[in-house]
Amino acid sequence: MDMLRFKNYRDWRLKQKLLVFSSIFILSSLFLVTTISYMKYTKDFEAQSSSKVQQIIEQVSFNIDSYLDDLDRLSLAPYLNDNIMEALEEKGNGSALEQLQKRRLIEGYLDEMMIYPRQDINRVFMIMDEIYSSGRIQVSVDDTEIYKQFGWYRQAMSMQGTIFVPAHMQQMVNDKGLKVFSIVRQIRSTRNSEQVLGVIKVDANFNGIETICRKVNMGKAGGLFIIDNKQNLIYESTTQLDAVQLFNQIQQSGLSSMKVTSNGQPYLLNTTQLPRSSWSILAINSLTELNAGAAETRNFGFSIAILCAVIASILLFWSLNRFLTPLLTIVRLMKEVERGDLSVRFPGKRGGDEIGYLGSSFNALVTRIAVMLEENTQLVKQVYETELLQKEAQVQALHNQIKPHFMFNTLNMIAMQMKVGKQEKAIDHIYKLSSILRSMTLFDKDITLSREIELLNAYLTIQSSRYDGRLHYSIDIAPALFHMMVPALLFQPIVENAVIHGCESKRDHTMLRITSEEKDALLFFVIEDTGVGMEHETLERLRNHLETSGLSSLDGQPPAKQGTGIGLVNVNKRIKLKYGNDYGLAVDSAPDKGTIVTITLPGTDKKGREQDV
Repeated sequence: MDMLRFKNYRDWRLKQKLLVFSSIFILSSLFLVTTISYMKYTKDFEAQSSSKVQQIIEQVSFNIDSYLDDLDRLSLAPYLNDNIMEALEEKGNGSALEQLQKRRLIEGYLDEMMIYPRQDINRVFMIMDEIYSSGRIQVSVDDTEIYKQFGWYRQAMSMQGTIFVPAHMQQMVNDKGLKVFSIVRQIRSTRNSEQVLGVIKVDANFNGIETICRKVNMGKAGGLFIIDNKQNLIYESTTQLDAVQLFNQIQQSGLSSMKVTSNGQPYLLNTTQLPRSSWSILAINSLTELNAGAAETRNFGFSIAILCAVIASILLFWSLNRFLTPLLTIVRLMKEVERGDLSVRFPGKRGGDEIGYLGSSFNALVTRIAVMLEENTQLVKQVYETELLQKEAQVQALHNQIKPHFMFNTLNMIAMQMKVGKQEKAIDHIYKLSSILRSMTLFDKDITLSREIELLNAYLTIQSSRYDGRLHYSIDIAPALFHMMVPALLFQPIVENAVIHGCESKRDHTMLRITSEEKDALLFFVIEDTGVGMEHETLERLRNHLETSGLSSLDGQPPAKQGTGIGLVNVNKRIKLKYGNDYGLAVDSAPDKGTIVTITLPGTDKKGREQDV
C-alpha cells in the first residue's frame, strides 16, 4: 500500500513533493560525494601503502643481504691468520702429537670465531683431511666421510665463490641438530692458489633474520614471510595465513604488487627477492585493516551527511511552510471559487515576489469574473426577456391575423361568393386563407422574400375583397431580391397596421404601395398608404417606442399596448436583434395624408456580415 502510494507521487501535495524529493536529492548528493571521496581516498591510500610496503621489504631485503654478507666475510677470516693457513696447508701424515697440536690450533681459532658477538652463528666447520668444528652447543661431530654426499660440498670443491645453503637441519653432528642455513666456501692455499685445501662451512640460525623481520609490522591481519625457491617457509610472522598459496598467485602474475581475495577477505601483496640468495620476501597486508581508518572516516561522513540532511529537511520544511503558505492559500481559494463562491479574496498584501503578484492577480481575476458573470447574467436576462417579449409580440400579431372578426368576415365573404356563384374566387380566397394560417409556423424562421410577398398578396387579396374595392394595393419589389432571406412576417404586421388604422376609418378609397430601393450598400422597403394618418403626438409616441426597442435599451419592459403600434415595434425589434442597431423602421405620417413606413436592411453585398442574436 505504501509503495503504491509512493508510485502515485503525482497526486501528492506540492509541499510533500518538494520536501520528499529535496531530501532525497540532498541525501543522494551527500552520500555520492562521501562514497566517491572514500573510493578515491582508499585507491590512493592503497597505492601509497603498496609503494611504502614495497620500500620496506626492499629495505628488509637489503638488511638481510647485508647480514648474509657479514657471514660471507666471516668465512674468509682464515685467510687473515697466517698460522691457521700454515696449519691447514700441512699434510696430515705428521706424528700424533703434531696432529693434536694442529687440531688444538685450528679449533682454538674456531672457538675464537664463536666468541664473535653475533649470537646467530651456531657452528663453524672446517673440512680438510679431518673435520674441525666449534659451536655454541656441545655436540659430537660425525667425523665419517658422510659430508662427501652433500651437494654443497661437491659444489664447493669444484668452484670458487660463496655457496648459500638454504634452511636445513644441521648436518655432520651425531645428535639431532637445529634448523639452520649455511655459508660454504672452498679454502685455497695461499702458497699455490690452484691448490684446494678444504671447505669452510658457517651454520647460522634465524635469530638475526627474525630480528630484522620483527621490526616490520604488517598489522594483526597481515604478515611478513621469507620463502625459498622450494617454497619452504624460512620465516613467518603469523600462521593464520596461507603464505605459500598467496606467494604462488603473485609469482604467476609476474607483478611485485597486487590485490587478491582469500577466504572472502581482500589482501594487498608485495614481494621482492634477495640478491645473494634464492629467498623471496612476501608482505601481506589486510585491506580491511588497512582501510579501517578510511572506513571510519566514510561512516563518519555518512553520519554527518544524514545529520546535515535532517537539518536541511527541517529548514526546508520551515522554508516551504513559510513560503508556500500563501500559494496554498491561493489554491484553497481557487477551490472555493470552483464551488461558486466569488466573494473570496487573497488576504496577503502584494509583495515584490512572484507569489505576491500571483495573489494580486488572483484577486483581480476573481473580481473580473464576478463582474463578467454579473454582466453576463444581466445580458442573458435581458436577451431572454427580450426574446420572450418578441415571441409574445409575434404570437399577438398572429392572433390579430386570426382574431374572430377577421376569420368571421373572411369566411362569411367566402360563403357569400359561393352563394352568388363566384366559386373560383371563393376557392382562391380559401387557398389564400390557408396560406395565412400556415404562416403561423414560420414566425421564428427566415424565409425568402418571394415567400413573404406571396403571404402578403394572400392577405391583401382577402382584405381587398372584404372592403369591396375600397382598398387598392401594388407591390413593386425588384425580382432580383426575391431570393434573399428575410425574417418571416416582415411586411405583414406593417401592412395590417395600415389596413386596420388607415382603411377601416376611411370611407374613400385607400391606396397601399410597397416598393424597394438599394442605395449605398443599404436596402430600403417602403410601405406607403393613403389612410387617415396620425396626429403629431401619436407619431412621436410611436417613434419613441421604436427607438426604445433597440439593442442598447433592452430592459425587459413590455412593449406598447395595442393601438400604439405593437406590430411596428415588433418588426423593428426583430430587425435590430438580427442585423444590429443601425437597421430598423422609420415612420412618417400626417393627418388625412397617410403614413409611410421605411424598412432599412443591409444591402445584398453585406449579407455575409449579418448579425443574429
